[in-house]
Amino acid sequence: MGAGGTTDGSSRGPITLSDVAREAGVSIATASFVLSGRAGAPSAGSPQTKAKVRAAAERLGYVPNRNAQAMRTGRGGGIVLALGVIADPWSVGLAEQVRADALPHDLSTLILADERWYEYISGNAADCAFLTSIDFTDDGPEKVRRLSASSHSGLVAFSATMEPERFDVIRSSPHRAVRDAYRRLRARHDRVRLLAPDRLHLLGGTQVPQRTQTFLDTAREHGDGPAEDLVRTSLPGGRESYRTSLEWLSAPERPEAVICYTGYQAVALQAAAERLGLRQPDDLEIISIGDVPAESQYYGSISYYGVQDVFVRISEVVVGRARDRSDRPGELHTFDWEFFAGDTTRDPLPAPEADPARGPDPAPDSARASGPVPDSGSA
Repeated sequence: MGAGGTTDGSSRGPITLSDVAREAGVSIATASFVLSGRAGAPSAGSPQTKAKVRAAAERLGYVPNRNAQAMRTGRGGGIVLALGVIADPWSVGLAEQVRADALPHDLSTLILADERWYEYISGNAADCAFLTSIDFTDDGPEKVRRLSASSHSGLVAFSATMEPERFDVIRSSPHRAVRDAYRRLRARHDRVRLLAPDRLHLLGGTQVPQRTQTFLDTAREHGDGPAEDLVRTSLPGGRESYRTSLEWLSAPERPEAVICYTGYQAVALQAAAERLGLRQPDDLEIISIGDVPAESQYYGSISYYGVQDVFVRISEVVVGRARDRSDRPGELHTFDWEFFAGDTTRDPLPAPEADPARGPDPAPDSARASGPVPDSGSA
């Protein structure tokens, strides 16, 4: 069997790469370059040649054999998104954007819904793998380096600690966003609370995630606490967050100002408040750390800290790396956070000025002397 993976419906058998090359009037090598996703290489020929090859493949019903391509190139014709929690609107929004950008380049999108990205990429080829949850375990960065050394897959690491090597790094630290969110709410309330997913037991890690640690540090700076008592956790997922929120908001000393670790928890908290008849922002103010896609907001817009056009920007990096088959050095892509006011906060205050005396943002997700608290979350 040739490099093709389909038949033309007759008795002659599968359509091969040779058939496509003959139909297009080009060499097998040129057809291979075009149909394997390497159309940007000089060997793929002119735009007219590429168009002829693709048209011939479509007429004949040719489908590339991804297994054969993986053996030749070390890549498997797709993009892997290691997202961990797919219930998060952030994960859904990113997956939809990557899918839309990847399909025109004949790249499929696969989502890993668990944290076993190292094991999966070790045994499977991908044109690019987008890796999250790296900073939540002690050996996360080292696993990325091992994959880079042993795999032909393109890699993009979502990490606030790593530097690019043979892989790209997207750095997007939420440190200042959490601090600003706390100060913004603390200016109007005596107590600010954090709603966070309890995922440490799922990740097998012992580190306190940066968002949680920054919240604890900021609460202590304001003399609030005990800081750990200001954190409420729930099991991962929208339904569990909703149940936790209902119980929390029904308590005698319910929260009045909440920072949500991630977008899906903000959506769940807002829905619980609506069910209980709590007005926002009069009875409850909510700020999400992380983007909340508009289609996930059913009861008005949620105020959040996030990155402008974050899905488009991440997708550009990931799809770009998938299409680039060269051994170029990795690049660092830094995304800055900003505040987007919605219906869940009162008239927005100016974002607090950073304190120059504090220096740069600390290294994220590192375990501190105070020890871990039971919370974690998606990257």
